[in-house]
Amino acid sequence: MQKRAQHQSRHLGAIVIFLLGALTFRPASAVDERPPDNAIVIGQSTDLSGIYSQVSRQFILGANVYFTQLNARGGIQGRPVRLLTMDDKNNPELALKNTEELVNEQKALTLFGYVSAKTAAAVLPFITAQRIPYFAPVSGAKLLYAPFNRHIFTIRASYVDEYRHLLPRFAQIGLKRVAIFNDTAGLPHRALMQSLTAEANIQLVSFESGLGMDVGKTADNLLQSKPDVVMLMSISNDLSSSLIKSLRSKGYLGYFYCASLVCSPLLTDELENAATGMLITQIVPFPWKAALPIVGEYQKAMTKAGIKKFNYLSLEGYIAAKVLSEGLVRAGPHATREKLIAALENLNGKNYKNDGYPINFSSTNHQGSTYVDLTTVGKAGVIVN
Repeated sequence: MQKRAQHQSRHLGAIVIFLLGALTFRPASAVDERPPDNAIVIGQSTDLSGIYSQVSRQFILGANVYFTQLNARGGIQGRPVRLLTMDDKNNPELALKNTEELVNEQKALTLFGYVSAKTAAAVLPFITAQRIPYFAPVSGAKLLYAPFNRHIFTIRASYVDEYRHLLPRFAQIGLKRVAIFNDTAGLPHRALMQSLTAEANIQLVSFESGLGMDVGKTADNLLQSKPDVVMLMSISNDLSSSLIKSLRSKGYLGYFYCASLVCSPLLTDELENAATGMLITQIVPFPWKAALPIVGEYQKAMTKAGIKKFNYLSLEGYIAAKVLSEGLVRAGPHATREKLIAALENLNGKNYKNDGYPINFSSTNHQGSTYVDLTTVGKAGVIVN
């Protein structure tokens, strides 16, 4: 645990170093200087101090590496980019308040990198009414994909995309009995999972939900169903870690599975050998595969910034910042929210080369990517492609 804390502290320090570059962290009540008059302001309200804080910070780390180096090259047509980030502690009311300030007072051109379906549900009515782009939310929850909303642009596969990629593979290797734990964080619930498992000819044998449940009792309930696979649908690292350890201590020798956001590197680092054999779907390429152009570019940028540890979340943040910046360039020197939306809608594989992670938007499709990959966890929590 001490090693983990030291690792987190180093990354936090790396983020703070960038305060003079592209990123400004602000507590919800803080009042500070406005960005330069010609700056392009990108607003973000996210969880910096709650259960999703490490997800947020790793995403921001990668995004800020891109924005900082972009500014060093002159920004967007001579205009610096400023990412203003406010802490909402995963509180919907605070997220809405922050968003209103970012839009009305800080004059954000676009919103970016919000984490959590819970806060998304709170801010989407305001975003739609204000007609402001909501770019690259760090969630695969259904409300961000359907029904179509002209102001939401995603660059990650949805949770349903991840499950549809994985479940048939369970059947192929003889894993027929699936148990699910869901923390109700906007991930697909019982009816949908029953439908998806039925499509894959798999039996859903247990479905446990709720953040407040006793972990030991939850583990007992899951074990009673004799699952081949336990699917974790909790974005809380602490909760997932406790449940996995409890199941292992009670003799469970089967597989664990989690979607991209659920099994963050911090979770697998903490679990070490208890995570061996865990299956994880990922929505960006393997961050250690430098031969892939987008990954090689990311690694080079991170290394230049003095960051030696790579992971999926910082790669996602880097890609999100890069794609948004391309949209800003195409929106022209006098970009407006409407011009940015139009520019993003015309960004696709025919006119935008993003080797290793193609992006395809249109006026009727704002899900830029459906990319899904499958990884497993080897010894000592090492992720294997």
